[in-house]
Amino acid sequence: MQAPKRPVPIPTNITQEYWGYVNQEQLRLPYCLDCNSFTYYPRPMCVRCMSRNLEYRPVSGKGTVYSYTVIRSPQPAFKGMEPYVVANVELPEGVRMMANILTDDVDSVKIGMPVQLTYEQATPELKMPQFVPA
Repeated sequence: MQAPKRPVPIPTNITQEYWGYVNQEQLRLPYCLDCNSFTYYPRPMCVRCMSRNLEYRPVSGKGTVYSYTVIRSPQPAFKGMEPYVVANVELPEGVRMMANILTDDVDSVKIGMPVQLTYEQATPELKMPQFVPA
């Protein structure tokens, strides 16, 4: 029996622009021109003021581990990747995003640890924003 493939996001009309930038190794997030705030994950309107007056703007790619878990016994689709870290990373731009922390020493990851954006080729067509220790 063949192991299931790792699940990856499927770009939609709403997220296509975001994934296009990610595939160019640029992290750009929706920015509200009415209340001057970033939104993550991509949506058709601002989560703070409900405005649809958004544009994609680059973010620094720096972050801090807000929370995390180490997966040592994964679901079948992630078998062979263990152990790996799933983290909620806080960006200085005011949003948090879920991503993996790519490291050979999963026990070194700590809350408050600075991390830096990197990109992982998940499929031939799709890159994933991930983080590494800074």
